[in-house]
Amino acid sequence: MGHYVAQLLGALPRERDAVAVEPFLAAFLPAPKPRMKAYRGTTHRPAKPSLVQRARSSWWLRRVLQGAYRTAFRARACGYDLYHEPNHIPIRCGVPTVTTIHDLSVLLHPTWHPADRVRWYEREFAAGVRQTRRFIAASEFTKREMIQHLGLSPDVIDVTYQAPRPAFRPADADAARRICRQLGLPARFFLFVGTLEPRKNVPGLLAAFAALPRGLREQNPLVLAGDWGWQTNALADSLHAHDIGGEVRLAGYLPDDALAALYSACTALVWPTFYEGFGLPPLEAMACACPVIVSNAASLPEVVGDAGVLLDPRDEPAWTNALRRMVEDADWREQWRQRGLRRAATFSWQRCARETIACYHRALGAP
Repeated sequence: MGHYVAQLLGALPRERDAVAVEPFLAAFLPAPKPRMKAYRGTTHRPAKPSLVQRARSSWWLRRVLQGAYRTAFRARACGYDLYHEPNHIPIRCGVPTVTTIHDLSVLLHPTWHPADRVRWYEREFAAGVRQTRRFIAASEFTKREMIQHLGLSPDVIDVTYQAPRPAFRPADADAARRICRQLGLPARFFLFVGTLEPRKNVPGLLAAFAALPRGLREQNPLVLAGDWGWQTNALADSLHAHDIGGEVRLAGYLPDDALAALYSACTALVWPTFYEGFGLPPLEAMACACPVIVSNAASLPEVVGDAGVLLDPRDEPAWTNALRRMVEDADWREQWRQRGLRRAATFSWQRCARETIACYHRALGAP
């Protein structure tokens, strides 16, 4: 969501029909700082929780911060024509409101989320829906779910697709090799990108990876790029149960240039998620000429189209076979590289901005 907001704020002023947009403070807590360091081969969670994790466990602190944020927002919002909330639940106010809904996973699959987030939705989401004049959905899949589960009319929902960020393009081969050396990576590897949390189905990916021959795993390790999230006991157990710790590398949250280099260098992005409202990592991977193996679930067929290998996220043998073929069949791998590049080029942040402005005008009853 942070990437969505940042790119939209950059693209909106460049439109001919630009509107004056003033961002309000996004959060009181610091954003995670990208870092790049050589792998140590560890598969354990960090011993000390981050500030964000400590705040999550201290529900009273989060309540105080959220209350202060809402009060400051209401004081600032007076006199504005429109309020666009990019993160599901608008702050209660009398300003005409547009709300972006990325997905409904908290409502439909609450066991995948931290308890404090579920409580927040239970308290605030229904009122936010009533307050909103028009909605922006991250995909047609999300729009269908909003119609089905929220009872909304399709006439009040606009779909705006996200796009690859500028940093994500095929990296120079020498630069990619340099980043891989700095991270202690071999020439070939599989890559997963995302927060390590239940709906990403990383335990299923580990099971499929573990079924590969040991020699193939050693020559093509699996790199997990992303911070530890929540409810990760199953993931930690999988790492130990399959005895593949030596072939799985934990990268943490990486800077964009390093991540683009990994996309450009890896054998394939592997993304067996159960549920996504859009799916930015596969799209940015394709923009870097990276073959993608992704779930055939939720919004991903809509985003990836025929430019990636689509598999049932629960069919572990199919994932194992696809991983192996990506290593052994160079022509097949190259085919997906070229398809992905063409597909990614059809998405544009300027189009997203243009369609967002049109949604603003509709919300205010203007042509």
